[in-house]
Amino acid sequence: MRLHVGDAVDPACAFAGADAIDARGTMNEKILHLRSSGGFYGAEQVILNLARELNALGCTNHVVCFNNTQNPHLELVEQATKAHLSAFAIDCRGIIDRRTINDIREIIRSEDIDVIHGHDYKTRFFGLWAANGLKVKKIATNHGWPRPSLRGRVYETIDGVLFNGFDKVVAVSEFTEKECRPFVFKKDKLICIHNGIDPRAFTLENREERRRSTRAQLGLKDSDLVIGNVGRLSIEKDQATMLRAFKILTGLSREKSLKVLFVGDGPEEHSLMEMARELGVYNQCVFAGVRTDIPQVLNCLDVYVQSSRREGLPMTILEAMASGIAIVSTRAGGIPKVITDGEQGRLVEIGNADQLAGVLHDVLSHPAERQKLVRQARLVVEAKFSARAMAEKYLAVYRGIA
Repeated sequence: MRLHVGDAVDPACAFAGADAIDARGTMNEKILHLRSSGGFYGAEQVILNLARELNALGCTNHVVCFNNTQNPHLELVEQATKAHLSAFAIDCRGIIDRRTINDIREIIRSEDIDVIHGHDYKTRFFGLWAANGLKVKKIATNHGWPRPSLRGRVYETIDGVLFNGFDKVVAVSEFTEKECRPFVFKKDKLICIHNGIDPRAFTLENREERRRSTRAQLGLKDSDLVIGNVGRLSIEKDQATMLRAFKILTGLSREKSLKVLFVGDGPEEHSLMEMARELGVYNQCVFAGVRTDIPQVLNCLDVYVQSSRREGLPMTILEAMASGIAIVSTRAGGIPKVITDGEQGRLVEIGNADQLAGVLHDVLSHPAERQKLVRQARLVVEAKFSARAMAEKYLAVYRGIA
């Protein structure tokens, strides 16, 4: 078996036997989370939060990433290991690798797994195949389909058909649930569970001191007005519209210290840099790359911007809400279910750089209005989008399958 175990996995995470019972006398479900990852982004954070909270609820969770030999990304394994979760990787050498299937089957058998939980189309494909003939519950979570290309749409269709082999299909937003519905024959197997975070992780002590320190690391001044985005630099996230809006904003505002911060990497990184040069705003842009100190990074911003064309329910929106940062976002995916325009943030139409610039100018020009948005956003995320509430809903799904 080609299994790479995280070096620092806590011994307390050792695998339990099939008849393990937690302190409350309920069965200790053993759950295998599968992810073929392109980095550590929203879906990876959801998996990490879910596994951590399910462990607290008495389950045993194993986070397994595919080590895609042509594009390896094992950041989720690294972060899960730091969180003292059982986490490791298995090799995957192509579209169909029978050894990967055998590896998953070996894990299911040797650790007496109760639930396999596929978090993307690739792991759902391999997971279904591996679970064939084994007595194991099968869960799929659709974190959102990006539809970046014709090839992506083909994979989306295949993924939709595969949903019918699972016991339950979870969508992270009502928008994603609507996209899944045409593919699922038995509609009652499709449900919506919103993503959740731990708001406490975004409540920083010495907030102003940390803000100055992190800004200095990023080359930002205390006096700068900073808008920013955290996420994969990709077509569906549409940071290009955000950049065009920033150019327009520099013409609308009298502020001479406007800056825009991009945190993350991805296929559009070079194109965005070139666009910034062409627009004449490159010197006002900070491309920070991938960072793991997201609470500190969000604390640096005056306004968080989500310019996506397609979304499920982005984790960074919830994180910004918990961080006390005003939000301006497009109406993509499930975002309007979380933010009501003018109450928890401001919403604009997808792809409309002029409107985005105008709303940003309005929000930046009215600090008191920003604070009102911030207060209401924090209340909503605490009440409705906690990681513990998300985990309890998933656990009810696991236990509800005969």
